[in-house]
Amino acid sequence: MLKEIAICILTLIVFLSGCTTTLPEKTGSVSITSSPSAAEIYLDNEFHGTTPATINAIPSGNHTIEIRAGGFETWSSSIRIDVGNTLNVSTSLKPTGTPLPTTVPVVIPTATKKVVPEIHVDGYWTYPAIRSYTSPVPLLVHAEGANVGSADAREVTTSANLYYNDQQLCWVKLYFGTIKSGGHATKDSMMFCSLPAGASDYELTIKFENVVVNP
Repeated sequence: MLKEIAICILTLIVFLSGCTTTLPEKTGSVSITSSPSAAEIYLDNEFHGTTPATINAIPSGNHTIEIRAGGFETWSSSIRIDVGNTLNVSTSLKPTGTPLPTTVPVVIPTATKKVVPEIHVDGYWTYPAIRSYTSPVPLLVHAEGANVGSADAREVTTSANLYYNDQQLCWVKLYFGTIKSGGHATKDSMMFCSLPAGASDYELTIKFENVVVNP
């Protein structure tokens, strides 16, 4: 009697174990390519990336697939997914009837280069051969003007300004006269300036400003 009861219990355990076994999922896959590539993939109206691509774990049965790309007609088809198989889908998209906008070249007119003088002035200051410690102090200003423009400059003037810590101390007007196109001229002039007590020569800066050109 006990033996029969044990056999029944063992049979019940085996039966229950078989009932709890998970059935394998019934899915398949689809591999999709298109021309042109990088087209959008929609499976049953859900976006699944761009071509080329493979979509896995698709329930077996009938489905709808769409391939979309800008400037091309949408391609659509019904497909059937079989369990454990991969379906290959390939399509060439047709361009839409609307012509793409064409780029019109823009012609930029060439600007006519003006025939004008262009003057650059540079130079330096120094003490005369015999330095004077009187106030105001005499200084020698040497300037060079160059005409890099395409026309002669009939009359060129500029102002030589001496600065100490960005504060203007004194100035002198320089007259170059005529400087032809491609030519240059030099000018030496004396300037008398009251320098701050204890001012170092390295703190004094000369700038050639207010260049006036009469063509």
